Amino acid sequence: MGERERLLQIARLAGSDAFSERFGAPLTAEPDAAALRAFIAERADSIARSLIEEAAASDDVIDRESAESYLEDRLRTLAIEPSTTDRIRAAFREGTKAW
Repeated sequence: MGERERLLQIARLAGSDAFSERFGAPLTAEPDAAALRAFIAERADSIARSLIEEAAASDDVIDRESAESYLEDRLRTLAIEPSTTDRIRAAFREGTKAW
């Protein structure tokens, strides 16, 4: 995945309005790496909720195990910092524990 696609996906998952307020329009924004990492960390719960919604809508997710596989694939694709991925995983697991 290219960097622009990654930014677009992060903006959508974290909240386009919040992203735009911080960095400008996702299609043209060029946030520096440290600012983007900080934004992602601040929006980890929103990102987790969005990933839960994605997983619920995916035909490939049929149970909790496949939901976790889906999450891991998305986290790799998005290249989010390990400390933040731990927070996203915890929130995702909490949100999907009944699956």
